Amino acid sequence: MAYAATVTVDRKGGEIRVTISETEAASTSEASIDLGVQKFRVHRQICQLTAGSGSTVDPILGNATAPSGANIILENDTAASTCDNAITGGVTGYSSTGTLYHRSQVDSATDNTVVSVYHITVGW
Repeated sequence: MAYAATVTVDRKGGEIRVTISETEAASTSEASIDLGVQKFRVHRQICQLTAGSGSTVDPILGNATAPSGANIILENDTAASTCDNAITGGVTGYSSTGTLYHRSQVDSATDNTVVSVYHITVGW
C-alpha cells in the first residue's frame, strides 16, 4: 500500500476542527489541508501514533510543502508517541492560498497509522 491521508475540515462559524487520519505514514509523508481561510490562529495540535513500527511522531504545520524556516506555523518541541500542544491565545498563521501542510514526522518505518487534530479559529 501507499501513503494515504483523509483530511476532514469541520467548521462552525469562526471555529475550525481539522482531523487527519494517515495510513502507511513515513517521516516525509505530508497531508494538505484546504482550510479555506488565509488568516487564522492555531490553538491546539494533537498527533498520536496509533499503530506501526515507529515509536514517535514530531508534527509540524506549515503554509508551504515541506515546511521549514519562515514557512513553519507550528512545530512540536519533543517527539513522543502522542504530542498534545495547547497554545494559550493561539499562534497566528497565514496562507495566501488557504492551504496548509501537515507532517507527522514518524521516526521510523513506513507502516504507521497516525491521527492528528488541529483546533483553529478564523482571523487574528
